Amino acid sequence: MDAADLVRDLYEAYQARAWARAAARLHPGALVEMPGTGERLDGREEVIAFQRSYPEPWGVLTVLRVLVDREGAAAEAGIVDPGGQRHAMAAFWRTRDGLLHHGVEYWVTVGGDSPPASRADSAATRAARARWERTASGD
Repeated sequence: MDAADLVRDLYEAYQARAWARAAARLHPGALVEMPGTGERLDGREEVIAFQRSYPEPWGVLTVLRVLVDREGAAAEAGIVDPGGQRHAMAAFWRTRDGLLHHGVEYWVTVGGDSPPASRADSAATRAARARWERTASGD
């Protein structure tokens, strides 16, 4: 498998709760960092244990696209939790020995953050937020 296939299949295996398949995509020394929550997982076993123990139900994760460069691959995923809240995730992976070795995942709640105070009241920001709200509501 190339890096794109490894990344796509890892997240699809997580969604399917196919833990052995997910583990087979990860290097034994895999490292996953989640800067937004300050979490770091060291080693394939710890990564899989973290995913396996995630509280159920966790919703539906869909891989939207995967991009590749010479060092690895990046995935964009959309997640809808059981309450209907949308989340987005971007993951950047480097490979080693043909497996996923170092991943950095950025998770956000879609529409959950406010613009910085320094520009929150600008006309451009208000217009951009209004367009977002119209799009999100289906208008």
